[in-house]
Amino acid sequence: MDLMEAKDTALSFLEPAIAETLKWFRSEFKIELKEDQSPVTIADKNTEEILRKHISKNFPGHGIIGEEFGAETEKGEWVWTVDPIDGTRSFIRGLPFYSILISLLHHGEPVIGIVSFPALGETYWGVKGQGAYCGDLKVKVSEETQITKSLVATADRYCFKEKECLFLLENLSREASLIRTYPDAFGHILAIRGAVDVMVDPWAYIWDFAPLKVLAEEAGGVFINFRGDQNDIREGSAIVGNKSLAESVKRVLVKEGWS
Repeated sequence: MDLMEAKDTALSFLEPAIAETLKWFRSEFKIELKEDQSPVTIADKNTEEILRKHISKNFPGHGIIGEEFGAETEKGEWVWTVDPIDGTRSFIRGLPFYSILISLLHHGEPVIGIVSFPALGETYWGVKGQGAYCGDLKVKVSEETQITKSLVATADRYCFKEKECLFLLENLSREASLIRTYPDAFGHILAIRGAVDVMVDPWAYIWDFAPLKVLAEEAGGVFINFRGDQNDIREGSAIVGNKSLAESVKRVLVKEGWS
């Protein structure tokens, strides 16, 4: 498969998905709660249906893993992941930091990653071996190596509490030059483009992390988990940024017996 062609095809069918989210953004709609008590809207569902339809049409035989409608042929050689609205809480509040996430996995590893922020008018893409870009502009991670001089982005405090790792958030608050909450893919993209030095996220899913991993690596950075030495997109946690700072964060976890 030509990955650049597949990326271009995915970007083409991203356009109607973007339009669907903007149709509902800052308008009135019903908010439902899923089994895990997270919110979902008609925009989430419609957008995923659009993406799944185009994937099935353009890539017959490929699997799909979506946040809202589950998995089809998820053990196949080629599998797409879809998060139609990452940051539904932001979307509901009318905040422009929500995104659409798409990735292509080959034998379980992401080789294409796309993150689009419809309300901000920005789309990031990365293809294995081809770099990471915002439109035509190449992006790269920060070169800052000292945690004491770093700007650290984190997920929400409740995520650290739920995953029983508040100690990490407290450590970062003491050690970093500045720490700010930039949840969801928005915080990861800030690290991937070097606007912040590292992003620390204790809680997300394969459809969240798959596109971010390939983007981080193609931007010259790393994507590593809290536990073990793996950079598995299924483990549920992630540290994204340059290798030096990511390893500094990981050492705190190792010290606390997480690895």
